[in-house]
Amino acid sequence: MRAPTFVLSLVSLVSLVSIVLASATIARAEEPTGSARVEAQRVLAKFAREPSVLDVQGAAARFAKVNPGFYDGWVAQSHLAYILPNTLQGRIRNTADDDRDLRTTSSGTGSLSDLVSSGDQTQLELRVGWDLTRLVYNRDSIAASRQIERIVNQREDLLTTVNKLFFARRQLQVDMLLEPANSIERAIKQQLRLDGLTADLDALTGGWFSKQLTTATPAP
Repeated sequence: MRAPTFVLSLVSLVSLVSIVLASATIARAEEPTGSARVEAQRVLAKFAREPSVLDVQGAAARFAKVNPGFYDGWVAQSHLAYILPNTLQGRIRNTADDDRDLRTTSSGTGSLSDLVSSGDQTQLELRVGWDLTRLVYNRDSIAASRQIERIVNQREDLLTTVNKLFFARRQLQVDMLLEPANSIERAIKQQLRLDGLTADLDALTGGWFSKQLTTATPAP
C-alpha cells in the first residue's frame, strides 16, 4: 500500500533536483565571463572622452542655480541683518547765530561780570534703536530655510532627470555600436533619438553638453 507513495515522492525529489540544476546552469550561462567583461570595458572606453555623468550633473546644477552651497549664507545673513539698528534719527544744529549769556562772578567780590557771547558751535544729536528680539526669532530666517529646502528638492529632481537622460543616451550609443542599423530607416530613427537626448541634456546645461562633445577628441 505504501509503495506508490514512496515512488511518487522519489519522482518529485528527482524533479526538484533537476530544476535546481537547470537553474544553476542557466545562471552560469547568463553570468558574464572574464572576456565579456573586458569587451564591455573596451566598448565603454570609446566614450571616455565625453563628459561624465558627474560633470553633466554639475553643469546642470550651475545653470539652474540650484546648488545649495550658493545659499548657505542666507540664514546667517537674515540674523545679521537685525544687528543693524531699525531706527536711526539725527539732528544737526548750528548755534553760530545764537548768543548765550555766560554769567560768572569775579573772584572775591561777588559781582557779576560783563555779558559774554559764546563762539560758533555745532551740535549733533543721534538716536539709535534696535529690536533685539529678532536676533533670536525672525521670520526672514524661517523663509530662507524653507527656500533652501525647496532648492534642495529641485536639485534632486534635476539630477534624477540628468541621470535618466545621460544613461539612456549612453545605452543608445552602445546599441548603435554593437548592433549597427541594417536599414536606412532604423539608422535615421537611432540618430534622431540620439540627437534628441543630446538636445535634452543641452537644455538642462545651457548648451554646455554639446560644446564639450565638440571639443572632445573621439576615442580610438
